[in-house]
Amino acid sequence: MATELENGPVPVVTASVDRLSPSLVRVVLDVPDAARLDSLGVPDEAVVLRFPGAEGGRWYTVRRWQPLRLTVDIVLHPGGIGGEWAARARIGDRLEITHHNSWFRRPEEARWQLLVGDVTALPAVGRIVEESADRLPTTVLVEVPHRQDAQDLPGAQVRWMHTEGLGRTPSRLDELVRGVQLPPGPGYVYVAGEASATRAVRRHLRRELGLPGGAYGVVGYWRAESEKWFARVAEKGADTAAIYAEELEAGGDPEDVRARYEERLATLGL
Repeated sequence: MATELENGPVPVVTASVDRLSPSLVRVVLDVPDAARLDSLGVPDEAVVLRFPGAEGGRWYTVRRWQPLRLTVDIVLHPGGIGGEWAARARIGDRLEITHHNSWFRRPEEARWQLLVGDVTALPAVGRIVEESADRLPTTVLVEVPHRQDAQDLPGAQVRWMHTEGLGRTPSRLDELVRGVQLPPGPGYVYVAGEASATRAVRRHLRRELGLPGGAYGVVGYWRAESEKWFARVAEKGADTAAIYAEELEAGGDPEDVRARYEERLATLGL
């Protein structure tokens, strides 16, 4: 769940803007009041950026955390608040950080890691590889809309899947994962991407591979055709936040909670 900053939003200032690939823009943000924003020390930590003139905000993984400075990679896509801002961003533009959280929970006993995601997960995947692939065997599976979105990830074994029109075309993360044989011994599988695709991957890891909850973490970063999905939620009168809160209250490993939550959504046709 989102963790709101205790003393209100933290202002940040755009220090640089660089086009990394057809899908990604890298933005470096100066944090003048950095004492109010400590790193969580977790490689998929993310912040909510609130853009000028926009209601609410959007989550972005911190690709690199430095004193007084954060780096985020933003996916460009039509209709996306952050993507449209990034396409025209300029040095000196001002934003605000309102929330901070992380989801990566690799067990200390893990002897290997498998990182799976679409282009939106690349910042988290890149940071995880950068911080741990030199000491932990790492396999990376990434789905991108453009072949040029591929990045160097030194120290990891990487497979890229090109899905043209990703976002309009269904994600194939489930296909990526089903083609992999997990190494022996304890490890950790981290998955991030489109919500329905990650739901299918979680089901595969949980039911078909029989992995215990602590051996994997699955995060739905975004949802294809979100307007239609929210319309179905409204039509059915479903309070998704309340459903999740009920499962959280029931207890269990975070992945157990998410699995039960998604099963309840599935029974509602969501």
